[in-house]
Amino acid sequence: MSRPRKPESVHALQGTKPHPSTARTQSDIPAARPKMPSHLSPEARKAWHGLVKLLEERGTLSRADSMALSIWAETQARWIAAKAELATHGIVIAVTVLDSNGAPVVTRKPNPALRTVEQCEKSLRAMAREFGCTPQSRERVKPAKPAEDKEEESNFSRMMRESK
Repeated sequence: MSRPRKPESVHALQGTKPHPSTARTQSDIPAARPKMPSHLSPEARKAWHGLVKLLEERGTLSRADSMALSIWAETQARWIAAKAELATHGIVIAVTVLDSNGAPVVTRKPNPALRTVEQCEKSLRAMAREFGCTPQSRERVKPAKPAEDKEEESNFSRMMRESK
């Protein structure tokens, strides 16, 4: 069993440098909740709230994630609608076409919604990896830097105040 990694604060106290593979345990981008776009459909809004809640709990959310989150939400809404279409009409649908004599012939074809479901699933899997929502990618995503309180004064301001 390997020795646990030293936190960055311990490295700072001891004046040591962490190993390059474990050096960064936190992103430089501050944590913040992105603003939800107004153009999202009602189903996409539900998906947005679900993913934002998950990413906030994990501390990996920042304001820069707004566009990627909206794409995720709309793709998930499209996936749900296509799955409902498949549930209603089935995987295979009957299509009437005319033969060379002009007589109607009924043929069976795959439901076009099936391809939409497959494309959405492929996109959602790729985006889940980007957000660190798969077992393999979960450990690679670094938490965002904790947001600083606005009331907390800077070192320079405190130094100037104390020198008076």
